[in-house]
Amino acid sequence: MIRDYASVAWQTLAANRLRSFLMILGLVAGVAAIVSIQVAAAGMASAVTGLLAGMNTTAVYLFPSERQPDLERALLHERDVALLRSLPDVAAAMPFFEESSYVRAGHHNVLLSVGGASEVRFDTSPLMYGRRLDPADVRGARSVCVLSAHARERLFPNDPDPVGRSVRIGDRRFIVVGVLGKARIGGIIPTTNILVSDVAIPYTTFRDDFARGQPIFAIQIFPVPGVTPERLGREATQALGAAHGGAHYEVFDLQSVIKTIDGFFFVVGALVTALGAISLVVAGIGIMSIMLVSILQRTREIGIRKAVGARRLQILVQFLVEAFVISLIGCSVGLVIGLAVGWATDTLLISRLSGVVAPVPWLQTSALAVGFAAMVAVVFGTYPAYRAARLDPIEALRYE
Repeated sequence: MIRDYASVAWQTLAANRLRSFLMILGLVAGVAAIVSIQVAAAGMASAVTGLLAGMNTTAVYLFPSERQPDLERALLHERDVALLRSLPDVAAAMPFFEESSYVRAGHHNVLLSVGGASEVRFDTSPLMYGRRLDPADVRGARSVCVLSAHARERLFPNDPDPVGRSVRIGDRRFIVVGVLGKARIGGIIPTTNILVSDVAIPYTTFRDDFARGQPIFAIQIFPVPGVTPERLGREATQALGAAHGGAHYEVFDLQSVIKTIDGFFFVVGALVTALGAISLVVAGIGIMSIMLVSILQRTREIGIRKAVGARRLQILVQFLVEAFVISLIGCSVGLVIGLAVGWATDTLLISRLSGVVAPVPWLQTSALAVGFAAMVAVVFGTYPAYRAARLDPIEALRYE
């Protein structure tokens, strides 16, 4: 039965191409705008999150706030690391050292980030070859290093496993003991993490050979099981503030950053959806207006159908099906265009800037388009269908 109604609706639309095109055009524009922005927003959120993907979700970074009257008083030193280690909720603490330096390996001389590390894992990048730094490396301030995937590609492009080979940082020679892989977003998309140093050496080696008494940029801490990063950050900043005469410190942890990012893009998506919904309302009003005109043009046809036995419900369903077919075509075309534009934006722009190709939210956007199609059909097709069903057959046959 519905197939017959849909067939009649399609024939009616095909017979009035210009009118059908005008009704569909507004829906295509509105749905395409909403879907493309939704896909692009999801891509941007995934890209920003992906840049932090290798950071451990429980790690907390503390550093002096720039918004305070005496920044010198807030500078961090080795004694502050010892202070934080003494807190009952801190499982591990170490200074965060990092600087950009030219690293040489054979004929390759590349500018990379060199940072201090320890046996404590403050990242989630997988180990591909060799081993990580161990306590003996840290205690002995050994000249060993672990390369990130990016550093391995730049320094040893033809050797996937350079363990045992050496690199030079400044005038120091370091033996490669391990190579990390790329972190993953949700276990799917490999990405390079901006908080993982390209070349990790024992932080004691960095302190002695590179920092040389300079203040510590930041301190990394891990909470004991059951303690949230938020709680640990509050306790650590209070302890540092008391030790530095009321100095202020900033806290950075991945969970808070992801919540902020997700919240921001949710608001952006909601605003864009609201604006797109307004355009769809305008398109729906246009559909309703054109359908009312169509009813006037088809008054005699409706009268004939009623004269041969068509009931009001059948006329009502016929025009509702026509409205739904119009909405389905417009929203489907808009969905395809929106997905194509959003995917192109993610692939050609966002991924090139961030290095992360985000998955397209097919299910979410498809459900959105189908929902809009149903809403437009019901809201803006009901009244014209009701008007058609209420026509008096005698008056309809006398029309024209």
